[in-house]
Amino acid sequence: MSFDYQLSISKRRQSVAIKVTAEGVKVFAPYGIDQHWLDTWLKSKSHWVENKKLAMSVQQQRIQTPFISKKIQIFGEQYKFELSPSSSYIDHDAKCIGLQTRAKPGSEGARKALFGYLNQVLLSYVMPVLAEYSSLMGSQYDELKIREYKRRWGSLSSSGTLALNSLLIGAPKWVIDYVIVHELAHFHVMAHNQAFWKIVAHHYPEYKNAKAYLSQNAVALQIEK
Repeated sequence: MSFDYQLSISKRRQSVAIKVTAEGVKVFAPYGIDQHWLDTWLKSKSHWVENKKLAMSVQQQRIQTPFISKKIQIFGEQYKFELSPSSSYIDHDAKCIGLQTRAKPGSEGARKALFGYLNQVLLSYVMPVLAEYSSLMGSQYDELKIREYKRRWGSLSSSGTLALNSLLIGAPKWVIDYVIVHELAHFHVMAHNQAFWKIVAHHYPEYKNAKAYLSQNAVALQIEK
């Protein structure tokens, strides 16, 4: 025989079957089967068994070994993205981000887990900037939400909820600062009129460059599965 196997005989079985597992190859046969016939039949299945064992080995390596799947833009720079076996992390010096998740790579669950971690990274930058500008501008908000939006980078509701788009994690920090100033300006003027843009320009003179960046890079800031 070209492969080792564990034989299981049963009086209830009426046919022969092979099962390839991580522990090895198992053969199930009916009681009283002719050994010579069984050896010949198993020999004819040796190629199929080897292919199954190879496929299982590759699958185990994918599960056990972190892998680089793609590049992700963080604060305007490209970071390597990998699955991490122990914990999620971000290394700004090595430009690498790792995500720990039980979700299947490429699944919606994995994407949600990634956004959950990226939201934390974005929040850690946003909070002190928000505190500084809200004080300088005399603006207030009651609640901050970070989530993915399709058609807006941020908003400030009349109820005091300030929302920022999760995709801002890919923008340079100076662009994120503009979005923060933009939304805090809505505390004073809700409409995008001359008075509103005067407030924005006073606290962020380079706002036109930031607006242009967001317009030109809207697609590039998207994060796929």
